[in-house]
Amino acid sequence: MTDRATWLKALAGVRFGPGDAVEGRCPHCGREELHARYVADRESRLGYVLFWCEACVHGISVSRARAPEDAPIRPFGDPASTAGVPAFRRDE
Repeated sequence: MTDRATWLKALAGVRFGPGDAVEGRCPHCGREELHARYVADRESRLGYVLFWCEACVHGISVSRARAPEDAPIRPFGDPASTAGVPAFRRDE
């Protein structure tokens, strides 16, 4: 299993595009199928992030995360904010 620190390092190095897909390699399987979804307050950009790989379905969740300026965010309280996120295995 990949440790949390390795996932956090991968999250810090991703480049954001439209939607949840990000550029970077999965620390667990090495494939380039990473996704990051920030659910946060629109003004402060503070919330949490779900970060996973579509290929191996491993990832992490980070609470109290500030979304980078180039990352799209989803609002708190909207059921669609987490819709479509798979039940990935958390490498905590």
